[in-house]
Amino acid sequence: MNKENKDITIMVVPHSQKPPISFKFPLILFQCVGLVIIFVPVLLVSFFNSYNSAKAVLPELEQLRCDNQVKSEIIGQLAKETQTMLENLERVQKLERDLLELNDMDESDVTEPVAPTTNKEVPNFRNSLASLEYTSIDRTFSGIEVLQATLPEQEDRMVALKENIEEQQRRQAATPSRWPTWGNFTSYFGWRRDPFTGARSFHNGIDIGDRGIYGRPIYATGTGKVTHASYLGTYGKLVIISHGYGFETYYAHQSKIKVQVGDMVKGGTIIGYVGNTGRSTAPHLHYEVHRWGKVVDPTNYLP
Repeated sequence: MNKENKDITIMVVPHSQKPPISFKFPLILFQCVGLVIIFVPVLLVSFFNSYNSAKAVLPELEQLRCDNQVKSEIIGQLAKETQTMLENLERVQKLERDLLELNDMDESDVTEPVAPTTNKEVPNFRNSLASLEYTSIDRTFSGIEVLQATLPEQEDRMVALKENIEEQQRRQAATPSRWPTWGNFTSYFGWRRDPFTGARSFHNGIDIGDRGIYGRPIYATGTGKVTHASYLGTYGKLVIISHGYGFETYYAHQSKIKVQVGDMVKGGTIIGYVGNTGRSTAPHLHYEVHRWGKVVDPTNYLP
């Protein structure tokens, strides 16, 4: 059986008298060359098409890269600001504790508004950061979640604390805690011998007298409203101040009254002058403190 000839011979015949030159090549070489000639242009066309497409997309990719960089910077700045707000929240909470301590109050003294009950626990931002690896976005969202959950409650607590402190200040201002005038005790609160009859009687207040005390100013011992400012029996010229919170104070035997019924006075306001009117043996101030309608020892409230 003859073997099939798979070679190709190329003969070059010169115009001169020289003999022809023969070149013998394998058939497969020509086939490979043909394939290269066919597919190389196709590959080149595909490459240039892909290159042109990629070149057209590059500006868009660059713009996306720039946008992502800007957004990353914004997120980083937002994370820092969120952290700052959390630190400010901690300072506000510390201020709340300091205010409670300065006013001899504790958290139970702060009356908070009734809020709907919820089972959702407020996340502990710092503990979460300590236990997990957080990205800037994670830190930002976690911080915002803490602020959203805590700030309304903290605001309510600070409003309640402000109202409680103001109420405490009003109570302190209304409490009769000043000297009504200066001088010496001439008679104390309690049982004593009546200077007119000599019989044992109960003295409802204290008497303050001194040499030259006549005409000395009399001061309101706390904030309140004048409810009486005229002559009244054995009290003589009398001023009564209602301070609220169950307190009333009486200032008797005045020589001259300087206030009128309905006047609002503060502690330290001059309301009259020491005299000798009414049932009195000598110029002095008779001073009483009433608590919920009962007389109490004024010295318990003097500084």
